[in-house]
Amino acid sequence: MARTREFDPDQALQTAISVFWEKGYFDATVDEVVRRSGVAKYGIYGTFGTKDELFKKALEQYAMDRKAGMQSVLLQKGAALPEIRRFFRDAAKVITPEGRRLGCLLCNTAMEVGSENTEFQVIVREFFADMARTFRRCLKNAVSMGQLDQSRDTAQIAAYLATEVRTILMLSRSGESRRAIQEHVKVVLSVLD
Repeated sequence: MARTREFDPDQALQTAISVFWEKGYFDATVDEVVRRSGVAKYGIYGTFGTKDELFKKALEQYAMDRKAGMQSVLLQKGAALPEIRRFFRDAAKVITPEGRRLGCLLCNTAMEVGSENTEFQVIVREFFADMARTFRRCLKNAVSMGQLDQSRDTAQIAAYLATEVRTILMLSRSGESRRAIQEHVKVVLSVLD
């Protein structure tokens, strides 16, 4: 007879995200997820699979959560230059309220795992490629609204902006001050002038 699930898989996955985000892929353990979530080890393995499978699901969920959260201003209908500027001003506030600097699980994964795991690489690349597409849509809106000269290469600018999002998140993780990040953002946004 199959056991009934006695825990919320979404909550357990959010716990796994926290563990991987704080400790990184290599230092995080399923035992730590078990300890923090209160879910039995068989429940974690039975629901999510191996550590690699759990991490992949956590990374995918993190990407979906960040798209819904971080990109919400860019995903508004008619979003253009004001929304891009707002997005970057908000991105400069990536330091958590407790002062802990976790950066971004996607960027952290790219730096830690690098080319060792192509499945993880694909998730990271797709997230930032999607962000570049979102920026490009906003830039095209800006051109059609007369906020940006039509001679500007929106694909190139969008790719640059998506790369700078990574930079800002890595600056936060590495301990740069909020002020330094805000100064960096000013330079980034100057490409839109």
